[in-house]
Amino acid sequence: MTMIVDASDEEISSLTQSILIRYGIDFTCYEPKSLKRRIIRVLNLFSLGSVHELWVKFLSEPDFVHSFMNEISVGMTSMFRDPVLWTNLRKRMVNDYRSKNSISIWHAGCSTGEEVYSLGIVLKETLLKEKARAIATDFNQNAIEEAKKGEYHKIKMIENERNYKVFNPVSDFSRYYTADGKHAFMNHDLISHAKFKYHNLITDAYPMGYDLILCRNVMIYFDNVAKVKILNQFHASLNQGGYLIIGFFDTMSHLMDSDKFQLVDEGAKIFQKL
Repeated sequence: MTMIVDASDEEISSLTQSILIRYGIDFTCYEPKSLKRRIIRVLNLFSLGSVHELWVKFLSEPDFVHSFMNEISVGMTSMFRDPVLWTNLRKRMVNDYRSKNSISIWHAGCSTGEEVYSLGIVLKETLLKEKARAIATDFNQNAIEEAKKGEYHKIKMIENERNYKVFNPVSDFSRYYTADGKHAFMNHDLISHAKFKYHNLITDAYPMGYDLILCRNVMIYFDNVAKVKILNQFHASLNQGGYLIIGFFDTMSHLMDSDKFQLVDEGAKIFQKL
């Protein structure tokens, strides 16, 4: 019989405060219901009967914090997810960047890399790739390693292929990967312009000087105070006229400062720095 483990709001609050004090990792501004669901998932995953048992595991296994962070930040994504974004972004990039000498890009919360490969294909097909430099960051170390490998199960490639066909119906997605058994391996030249790094959006300093920042379906996990803080820091990170792209599930418009950002594409969730 499978044990169903629960956790009270008080236990979650105590745990996040303890993690912040002991490790300097701030989960206190995560959206409470989402964080609770993920912590309960961790309890069940590691067969722990309570938040107390979870904390004992932290104390007895110093490296467990890394496994915890990786599980808390598990993301679900696919290549060319929300094809309307990629179609509209392609047009905007060609119009805005073809006369520029360089393009600076930040994938903030890159997860397992599907977005980075997607944009690599966009850059390649628009002949902009040689101008581009990018960083792809996440605070899930396992996800970063998966992104760098570019190895995905062939079942996932079915959805990736379907999304790509909406984006570019006249091309063949299979030219961007090789298949072997159950897995597909993305061509690494698609990410030759990108460097993968660890970064925590809540606690780490933000890099500067970007033309394009993509932070899609990441901020849904933060409370409104954290969202506003992140938006302000993204604004500082962007070059004048640079674009911030958020996810279709990120409800951010009511938090956007109209003196800092202009919504330039509602369908694709693209904002421009004023």
